[in-house]
Amino acid sequence: MREPLAYLAYAPRGPGLLCAVCLFTVEKSVYGWYTGAQEAVFPAAFFMLEDYYSTRDTVLYQSHEDDVYGGWAIVDPGGRLKLDQPVPVPQELCHEIDHIQNVFAQEWLFYADDPASQAEMEGYRNEELPVRLVNIKRRKLNKLERHDAVWTYATPGMDLNLIDFLKKRWPLDYSA
Repeated sequence: MREPLAYLAYAPRGPGLLCAVCLFTVEKSVYGWYTGAQEAVFPAAFFMLEDYYSTRDTVLYQSHEDDVYGGWAIVDPGGRLKLDQPVPVPQELCHEIDHIQNVFAQEWLFYADDPASQAEMEGYRNEELPVRLVNIKRRKLNKLERHDAVWTYATPGMDLNLIDFLKKRWPLDYSA
């Protein structure tokens, strides 16, 4: 199992969770998952950045929904092109991305529609933090850098250029 990297951005006096990303690199490509605010909804998708660490043009593949085994599309700044071919991610990496996403979400996130999240939501309300559909667990908030209006966390070794690349293409409000 590869060691995943993570990046989170949070606006405590605004929309709350802006983005949460987990990913890992295999040779020249990057595989991962993201979620975050897009107005009042929180889309989530798996992705592959093919040839990101090469001299070739990078291709962003993204799952249509939060399903690594579902339909995928090629995404560029101009839009999406649905793929008719099978999932572009190798099967063994699909399992790994899915597992890493589950571990990441359990460790970092809570969901307002989960009955087990009542204590988390109450803690947010007590601290006057926005409760949205997807939120960072309170015990993890202290890991975020709080120097700006947007608090962030990046795993040591996270290539922030990856986040900038994604911000130009994903549907989240947290964009370039």
